[in-house]
Amino acid sequence: MLKQIRENSRIFLYILIVAFVAWLAFDAITTTQQNPYAGSIFGKKILINDYQKAYLAAKTKALLTYGDKIRDVQKDLNLEDDAWNRLILLAEAKKQGIKVGDKEIVDFIKGIGIFHDNNGKFSNDLYGQILRYSLGLTPVEFEEQVRGDLTIQKLIEKENQNVALTDEDVLKEYKFANEKAKASYVPFKAQDYLAQAACTEDEIRSYFEKNKDAFKVPEQVNVEYIGKAFPANTDAEKDKIRKEMKDVSYELAGEKELEGVAKKFSLPVKETGLLDRETRIPDIGWDLQFANVALSLQPGDISGLVETKTGVYILKVKEKKPARQAEFAQVKEKTEKFLKAEKAEEIAKAKAAEALAAIKTRLEKKEKFEDIAKNLSLTIKETDAFTRNSYIQGLGVAPEFAKAVFSLKEGEVFGEPVKTHDGYAIARQAALIPIDENKYKEEKDKFKEQLLAQKKYFNSMSWFFELRKRADLKSNLDQSQGEN
Repeated sequence: MLKQIRENSRIFLYILIVAFVAWLAFDAITTTQQNPYAGSIFGKKILINDYQKAYLAAKTKALLTYGDKIRDVQKDLNLEDDAWNRLILLAEAKKQGIKVGDKEIVDFIKGIGIFHDNNGKFSNDLYGQILRYSLGLTPVEFEEQVRGDLTIQKLIEKENQNVALTDEDVLKEYKFANEKAKASYVPFKAQDYLAQAACTEDEIRSYFEKNKDAFKVPEQVNVEYIGKAFPANTDAEKDKIRKEMKDVSYELAGEKELEGVAKKFSLPVKETGLLDRETRIPDIGWDLQFANVALSLQPGDISGLVETKTGVYILKVKEKKPARQAEFAQVKEKTEKFLKAEKAEEIAKAKAAEALAAIKTRLEKKEKFEDIAKNLSLTIKETDAFTRNSYIQGLGVAPEFAKAVFSLKEGEVFGEPVKTHDGYAIARQAALIPIDENKYKEEKDKFKEQLLAQKKYFNSMSWFFELRKRADLKSNLDQSQGEN
């Protein structure tokens, strides 16, 4: 069947992902006669040629996984490591006698969507065309890569075959995820005690010296960019902007300058000035996605399409400055602000502990929580029902608070002040809302399936971590490349 697929491949006019052929061209690793090995695993030397095949397989998998998004993620890929991982896994699979038949390979390839025609059927023509012009592979090479992928998949499935869940496990996890509680609490916000948090000059300087890393000037980058803002919050208009900017990005392929392309599409070239992740970008505002991409580039680099909440942009780094240590005079005000905030938080914690001690004493005398708080001039706030991992009304995401409340019985007060995002709180469980048993019965199978998949994932990660340690990888790649 594999032979039939190969023999029936004919020229097909539609070429998929041609824009990425250059990226996929294999940057072959060469070596000298003195060092013909890429490294070793399990004490066995790995020839450069075998490593090259694994590296190319990793590249192919990356392209099939990310498609036309590959330019956006390629800087985050670690294909060298992926290649070594593949070799380690295949060596272990061979040791365990795991094999994949030709029919399994054929069935898998026929299920890959990019090889399907407009009717959703596998096309021999399209298969041959994509392998040749988009992936730069012969059918034999691709089919061997697939054999390796399926072999690794079988190995992992074998390692996970004893991973199981009991009904008790499922119920426990379902309760953990879906039980709800309501809480009443007394907040002690740090900002309310800032006036009491006085700092001397010596204290500020001492705090700076002890926490210099917190006051570093972060890595900064100056970026030229072109793009189009979303004119309105409608999908149709956003899709139009995306298409227009995709045309711009195709025009930029292989170019080193923005100006010519920008002029062709009547787009102004704008400049950010030095920015970091906390900087507001002119005409865009604060945007972490824009900043992250900008900081990931080197001077002269041009990004792929960067979509933010405001529009779609293409960036070019003009200048980059590394992180550096700030002088005390530059950050004195910032240092004082940090120190006062820390002192205010300590005061808030002490006030909460003092109030809690008084509350506990009076609760032992059977007084009501609400009456005690009123008598002590404390403000009680109430939450809506929340789960252990959900947003809590008035507190936001507060895992320590949630953990404290769920550890209590109804009406109990937690034994110490609980840290919140803006200070501390005295926490009391107002009610525990059990799971809906009927809903659990309806969702049990799907929940179990998801939970089992998660458990298998963590099991396979733990197993592979130990396998990689046993492999005792020793790479000669840096040495080999350096010798050339």
